[in-house]
Amino acid sequence: MARTEMKNHMEICPSKPKECRFKSVGCIFTGTDEEVQQHLVTDLNKHLENVTLYTANMEVQSIGIRRELQEVTAERDQLRQEVNVVRQEMAVMKTNFEKVQNSNKELKLKMVSLTERVIHLEKQSENAAKKDVVERHDRDVRTMQTSLTQVRAQVVQLERLSLNEGGRSGSGETTPAPELKRRIDMHDSQFAQLDVQMAELDLRFQILETASYDGTLMWKLRDYARRKQDAVQGRTLSLYSQPFYTHRYGYKMCARVYLNGDGMGKGSHMSLFFVVMRGEYDNLLPWPFQQKVTMTLLDQDTGQCNLSDSFRPDPTSSSFRKPTTDMNIASGCPLFVSHAVLETAKYVKEDTIMIKFQVDLANLNHP
Repeated sequence: MARTEMKNHMEICPSKPKECRFKSVGCIFTGTDEEVQQHLVTDLNKHLENVTLYTANMEVQSIGIRRELQEVTAERDQLRQEVNVVRQEMAVMKTNFEKVQNSNKELKLKMVSLTERVIHLEKQSENAAKKDVVERHDRDVRTMQTSLTQVRAQVVQLERLSLNEGGRSGSGETTPAPELKRRIDMHDSQFAQLDVQMAELDLRFQILETASYDGTLMWKLRDYARRKQDAVQGRTLSLYSQPFYTHRYGYKMCARVYLNGDGMGKGSHMSLFFVVMRGEYDNLLPWPFQQKVTMTLLDQDTGQCNLSDSFRPDPTSSSFRKPTTDMNIASGCPLFVSHAVLETAKYVKEDTIMIKFQVDLANLNHP
């Protein structure tokens, strides 16, 4: 057969192996159309069992995440109620403190007035000629002095209250301002922690919604122009995709892209790499990672000019050994596509590029 006809023949060949439609729930059978149809009939019960297990696992995960989200939401509502109570107490304390300050001003004015009256009476007693007038004035002075002493005591007490910045709360107990401030700071800190937890839960929801378990990653990279400029200026040299998996309990992987290139491609090409990440089930998987990886830049115009590159992992490379950190060293193609080819209407559409990673699952052993 002519080489030019081989590609078309591969698409229509009746002997071309095809995968079972239940591959996404764990079936790894491949064969011709006839064999696949026979497999669908003979292994119906097994397919139903796989679908049931897959659905049950997803439901259990969903229930757990919803329960956790409800608990966090309830705790946040409770803290908000406590903060509202504290704010009400602070408002009452502020009102009482203002009243104390006003009373303090009035008593000081009264004290000044009484002091002036005492001075005036003392002068009158000195100038009085009759004894009875003097004695009467003396009694008045003593009365005024007693009143002045009482007023001074009240002023001292009110000044002490104002210095303590105390106030009566709704329960009748005195709550120092530093204690209320400490409680508000504590609640604000708890709110901040809850916001972080909500953000983490939201991120976990997004990862669960976009996670792939069939060895395929579809990466939609938006804001290409801005991200490319960030790479050129050295602010963000590379970007990581969301994780994807070979199967439910399989290898964990992601993609890494240098929009302004890396190594030999720096400044002229987009560099694309494959990364093996540390997963929860690595102890059950065979190592090193040996599956063929295909990287593709998708044509968003006609779909006829996709750019692809494939490689088989080098078993001696540390990039494909069992990860001991969050992720291994990336491996891929520094000269994947030049900027001149990439930055056309075929591949950059609405400031977005589409990248696909496909891991060959043939002969893949998994738990």
